[in-house]
Amino acid sequence: MPPNDNASSTPTDDSFVSLLVATDDVVTDVTVLARQRSGKTDTIRAKVPPSTLWEIRIDDYDLYQLQGIERLGGASIDGERPNPASINVLTSNDVSLYAVLRARRSSDAWLVLPTDALSTDYIVASYPSEVSSTLGATITYPSQFVVVATQDSTKVDISLSVDRSDRQVGRDRSVILQRGESYLLQARIESNRRDDLTGSSIASSKPVVVIGGHRRAQVPILAGSASRDCLVEQMPGLETWGRQIVVPPLVKASDHFLYSVDDVSICRIIASKDSTLVTVNSQPAYLLNKGKFWDLPLDVPLVIDATKPILATILDRSANRTGGQRLGDPSMMVAPPTEQYLRSYIIGCVGPNSAGGQIYSEHFISVVIPTVAVPSLELDGTTSFTATSNTILSSPYSVVSTKVASGAHRLKADSTFGVFVYGYGGAESYGYTGGMAFERLNDPVIRLRALRTAGDPGQRDTIAIILDSIDTRNLEGLTGVRNVRYRVTFDASSFVPFEDGIIDTGATSLRLDLSANVSTLFPGDTIGLISGIHTLGLTDSSQILVDSASWFTGNGEAIRVNTRYIPGDLVTTSVCQTEVGKRLFDPRVAKPPVIRGYYDIRGQYVGPTLEGLPVGVYFRR
Repeated sequence: MPPNDNASSTPTDDSFVSLLVATDDVVTDVTVLARQRSGKTDTIRAKVPPSTLWEIRIDDYDLYQLQGIERLGGASIDGERPNPASINVLTSNDVSLYAVLRARRSSDAWLVLPTDALSTDYIVASYPSEVSSTLGATITYPSQFVVVATQDSTKVDISLSVDRSDRQVGRDRSVILQRGESYLLQARIESNRRDDLTGSSIASSKPVVVIGGHRRAQVPILAGSASRDCLVEQMPGLETWGRQIVVPPLVKASDHFLYSVDDVSICRIIASKDSTLVTVNSQPAYLLNKGKFWDLPLDVPLVIDATKPILATILDRSANRTGGQRLGDPSMMVAPPTEQYLRSYIIGCVGPNSAGGQIYSEHFISVVIPTVAVPSLELDGTTSFTATSNTILSSPYSVVSTKVASGAHRLKADSTFGVFVYGYGGAESYGYTGGMAFERLNDPVIRLRALRTAGDPGQRDTIAIILDSIDTRNLEGLTGVRNVRYRVTFDASSFVPFEDGIIDTGATSLRLDLSANVSTLFPGDTIGLISGIHTLGLTDSSQILVDSASWFTGNGEAIRVNTRYIPGDLVTTSVCQTEVGKRLFDPRVAKPPVIRGYYDIRGQYVGPTLEGLPVGVYFRR
C-alpha cells in the first residue's frame, strides 16, 4: 500500500484498504495473506459465490500502508529499504481483482495484475510533487512508486528520471528483495524543487509488482491551494505496451458546471524507447525519447499512434479549488492499447462504506469499441441499456459511456474492446482500467517445432527440434542471443533415447532438459537432435512436446523472448493389426499364464499327465 494522505482522518472517517474480488460462474475460495509493516501476517479467508463482487475490507489502515515523507526537505520513514508490508491474494479459480486505497477525501483504485502478467521491466507513470501551506502548516505531496518482489533473492535495479530521491543523491540504486518485501521510493521535495518520477525505469532479475502514483496530487497544477487526491495504478510491463491507444474523455460528474474552466483532465503519453514519433488525431508527429512524456488536455477523444511502444495514462481533474464538496477529484488510469483489448470483462464499482452509506455517489463505465460492434455490446446480459455513443472521427472506433450502480458488472461484445471504470464522491474519486489481455506484444516471438518422427520398432532414428519461424516485428530484441535451454517430453515406450532423462513413473513420458549454442537465427535452423531407437510403444502415435525455452547471451545474461511451441508426432510403424485395426500384440495387456503340463494340438491345456487321455498328438510345455 503506497502512502496516502490520511493525516486529516478522524476515528469517524472511513479509511481502509478494500479488495474487490469479481468471480465468474463458480464458487471461489479466497485467501488473503496481509503482512503488516511489523512483519506480522493476518490471514483472511472467504468463500465467494459465483458471479459476485465480493469485498474484503481491511480497516487497520496504518498497519499496512508504507510511511512516506512527513516534512519539507525531509526523508520518508520507510523509503528505500526492504519492508515486509505486502498483501498476497490466492484464489482457487481465476478472478478479477481490484484494490481501493481510501482516506478521507483522498482515494483511488487499481486493477491488480495476476503474477503471470508481471514483468521484469517497467517505466513509472506519476505526476509532479507539490507542497501545500494551510494555516501555517506545510504538507508534502511527493511523486512516488513502490516495488514488490514475488520471489526470493530478486535483484532490482532502479534508474530515476531525476538526479536524487528523498533519501539518496544520484539516479541509480540497486536492492535485493525477498518474496513479499516492498520498496518505497519518493521524490525529494524542497522549497524550490517539485520533482516528477515519471519516466524512472525498473529492471529486476525476477518478476515484480510496480505501483506508480502520487501521495496526493492536484490536476492540473495551477495554484498552491487546490483540492487533491492520491494517484495509484499498477504499472504494466514494457512488453505489454502498445503502438495504438484510444483515450476517451471521461463523463463529467453531475455538478461539473461548478468547476473552474481550467480544471480539465490530462492524458500523459510516455515513450519506452528513444526516437519515438507520436501522432495524435492525425496531427503532426511529436518526438519523444525513452521515459519522456507529453501531456495533452483530455477534452476530446484522442487517437494516439506511435512508431514504438508507448503508455498513456488518464489523470482526472481537481474539482474543488474554491472549497465545497463537489463531486470528483484526481485519479489515475492506464489506457489499454487496442492490441490488448478483450471480448468480455467482469468489473466492479466501489460499494458502500461500513455503515452502508455510499462513498461514491456516481459510477461510470466508458467503452472504446469498433463502431460496427456497438450494437453487440452487452452490459449485464442485455444490449438495451441507457448510454451515450459517439463515433471518433477518422477512426473505426466509438466511445460508449453509461452510468451504473455500485457492484459487479459484466460486459461483452462480438469484437474486442477497452473498458474504463471510474466514480465520483464528495471531493474524491476512483478510476482504473477494466482489464487487458497483457499479451507480450514487444518481445521477439520465436516458434520451436518438433519434427514428425516415425519408424519401425528396433529402427534407429533422431528426433529433431527446429526454429519454425521468427516474428520480424521485434528482431532487434534478439541481438546477442547465443544459447537456448529448453525441454523436450515424449513417450519413452515408443522411443528410447541414447541419453539419460527423467521418466514420469506414473506414465511413460520421458523429459530431457537440453541446451544448444546458437550462431544464427533463421527459420529451419536445427537447435536439437535426440538420437535413439523406436520401440513398440503403448500406442501407434503420440506427441513430442517442446517447452520451457530460455534464451541467453554469450555472457549468460537472459534475453526475454516470447517462445511458442509446435508439437511433433511420434509414430510407430509396421505394427501388426487385425482387420478392425486392433493390435495383435498390445504390451498393455498381460500375457496369460503358462501352466506346466500337456496341451493338445489346439493349444488347450489337458492336464499334468497323459493318463486316461485318448490317443492323439500332445505337447509338453
